[in-house]
Amino acid sequence: MVLAVEVKAEYAEEVKNKLLEDGLLDDSRRIKRKGGKVIIPVKDIPSLDVEFNLVENGEYRKREKFVPIEEVKKMLKGKISNFEKLPEKWEKFGDVLILKMDGIEEKEKVAEVYAEVLKCKTVLEDVGGIKGRERKPDFRFIYGKDAETIHVENGIKYKFDASKIMFSSGNIDERIRMAKVAKEGEIVVDMFAGIGYFTLPMAVYGGARIYACEINPVAYRYLQENIILNGVVDKVKPLLGDCRKVAPRNAADRVIVGYFDSIPFFPYALRCLRGKGTIHFHIKCREEDFPEKIMKMLRDMGEEKGWKIEGWKSKKIKSYAPGIIHGVIDITTSKI
Repeated sequence: MVLAVEVKAEYAEEVKNKLLEDGLLDDSRRIKRKGGKVIIPVKDIPSLDVEFNLVENGEYRKREKFVPIEEVKKMLKGKISNFEKLPEKWEKFGDVLILKMDGIEEKEKVAEVYAEVLKCKTVLEDVGGIKGRERKPDFRFIYGKDAETIHVENGIKYKFDASKIMFSSGNIDERIRMAKVAKEGEIVVDMFAGIGYFTLPMAVYGGARIYACEINPVAYRYLQENIILNGVVDKVKPLLGDCRKVAPRNAADRVIVGYFDSIPFFPYALRCLRGKGTIHFHIKCREEDFPEKIMKMLRDMGEEKGWKIEGWKSKKIKSYAPGIIHGVIDITTSKI
């Protein structure tokens, strides 16, 4: 009997984490996308806190919700003030949990219950989100003392310290896509590699060779470990430093610019290409500016540097704030 669960893409990260903690994620098979849905292979029928379709030997059967927040509420009812402010959303990476706890006074008690229900060793409070060019999280320990974990996604192991390194749970669909885009024998430059968010899927599931640039020394150390952990030492060359200085020039068929404030880095991405190629250009911008206004800016910048845009297609990854989105544009370009 071959089993999988089909969920909306927006719930894929949450579901995958739940399957992982329950030991039900089948890492021997790949996660797949199908329209706005993600199909995740499982070893047995799970209980999940979102609606999903069970795919059993190619046939679909709907299952009902199971809501773990209700267990948290049951355990804390009558024991804390501001009960109504208990967080109903969270991020879970391996066995580390991240919560926003605005308005909660008995934070340690609350964190301990969440850790028990969600089977976590450590709970971090998100007090300020992700900050700076090095993308450092503003988190603090509420329960537990060790935030180093191994987070498994799509059969890929990401080791990192969640108190020091960001991991965007909303980008799972894009990480799955990146596993498929590079062609056999291509050279790729990942200008903002982090711990290997896009580099590792490309290396594990594709035949490309990748230069992975990272400026944050802590993230770079985990990038090195993850390259070894996933057995892709022969495919990835990590480079420590500012990508504008360390990224190879005239070398790549494909460049990934995985950074929100990315406009100033477009000329450097062009410089990486060897005459022609594709740039996967991520950006955070106003929704009304995406993609036409952004593309006009990039086209003008490219022409100034002697490059022409031959084609492009865009994709909205997620909403970042009211009226602000995170999007990616796949740009094909060549030297004039």
